[in-house]
Amino acid sequence: MIFYENSEQAALLAAAFILGFFAGLLFDIYRRIRNLIAPGPILTALGDLAFWGIMSVVTFYSLFRLNSGEVRGYLFIGFAIGLLFYMSYISRYVIAVFVLFDVYVRKNFKRVAYSLGRLKKLAIFTLPVRICADARRIFFKIRRKK
Repeated sequence: MIFYENSEQAALLAAAFILGFFAGLLFDIYRRIRNLIAPGPILTALGDLAFWGIMSVVTFYSLFRLNSGEVRGYLFIGFAIGLLFYMSYISRYVIAVFVLFDVYVRKNFKRVAYSLGRLKKLAIFTLPVRICADARRIFFKIRRKK
């Protein structure tokens, strides 16, 4: 019976560790979005507060579902260790992937915009526009004569 209780507590500790790890990952995603928007210091503080409030609710709900509402100190320690592990060892690589993704998207966006700009100048696209403009001009001249 004691072994069963200890294995259940070890599983809960592992779940708390995983929750902390994913909280760090979600915080990096939130930070990247926040940096793209650049909301300013007051909205940044409010956004951080809202993020951690939501993460607290999600964490407590998850632990409630796993542990039937029994909140123990080792669960906080597991969450903190998971978050610390992610921030110390994994976060820099996730941020590097985000930066590479941004560089890739910007580079390809510029390439696509340049190609569309050149494509717009082709005769196949400018010819119908010129035909419509000439037809409109001729139509208005005919209309004025009447």
